[in-house]
Parts: sequence; C-alpha cells; structure tokens
Amino acid sequence: MWNDDLDGLSFADVLERLEAGKIGHTAAMDWIGVKTYDELVRVMHFNGRTMPGHQPMIVTKETFELLRSISRPLPKP
Repeated sequence: MWNDDLDGLSFADVLERLEAGKIGHTAAMDWIGVKTYDELVRVMHFNGRTMPGHQPMIVTKETFELLRSISRPLPKP
C-alpha cells in the first residue's frame, strides 16, 4: 500500500490496518511520523494494539501516566 492510499484515514484506521497486516511498517511509520521501528511498536502497544507477529505487551499504570505527562494534545483543526 502506498502512503497516498492512507490519505484521509484516522490514526485509529492506520493502527487497525497495521495490526491486521494490511499495510507495512514503513507506510505506518511515515504516516504517524515516527522514525524508528521501536517507536512504532510503542505507539501500537500504548494504543492497545499488537504488531503483527508480536505478543501483547503489558503497559503499566506508571507508563501511561508518564506518557500522558510528556504528551501534548493535538491542536484542534
């Protein structure tokens, strides 16, 4: 799938397609804006998704709190 095919999709749509194996890692990384595979894995797990071929990762309450404290909400369109 080309990155152009992801235009108009929501963040959740992209994660869902990656989890289902319908798009590749590179396309998802480009669309999300992460630079490393490790970052992509973390994004997937933080959002309750599992990478194709991976096992579920336990995300602790402390990890969620840390991510919320360092994240900023997206600007309203």
